[in-house]
Amino acid sequence: MEKIIYSAIFHQNKETGCGYWVEFPDLPGCVTEGKTLEEAFLMAGDALDCWFADPTADRPKPTPITEIKTEEGAVVQMVQLAQYLSEDAKQFFIEETIEKGLKERGLSKNQAAVILAVNRSYITHIVSGKKTPAPDMAKRIGLLLGFDWRIFYADSAGSL
Repeated sequence: MEKIIYSAIFHQNKETGCGYWVEFPDLPGCVTEGKTLEEAFLMAGDALDCWFADPTADRPKPTPITEIKTEEGAVVQMVQLAQYLSEDAKQFFIEETIEKGLKERGLSKNQAAVILAVNRSYITHIVSGKKTPAPDMAKRIGLLLGFDWRIFYADSAGSL
């Protein structure tokens, strides 16, 4: 499964001079803090867990780290989702990935079904999570829509 990674800005707490607070510029309201930089980094992974535990949460495209603007003294670091996606969030991710692939290639579900030589309802059941495609079909779907077919088989920790 595709790794979920976002840029985080680590700010030193100017009021106390110790500790750090963390924000994710692409995820408004996703903030955390830690007494040390190391603790703040671990807490940042947990903050991503909480953000993505809600399958309806926005998942904007991450801004490249080179485009993140900060004030002097702040540190920008890439942070990966620390734990795992819930089954609902995993299904939402699969649905979003398929829909994105269809859109990028200018295909409808009907057109994709014709290309894959399957019934349109089969595609609908895969998108909705009612069916998991067989590996050969998963490979064909991934190739057609431009994503790693193994997302259908990722374990609960998001590992392939």
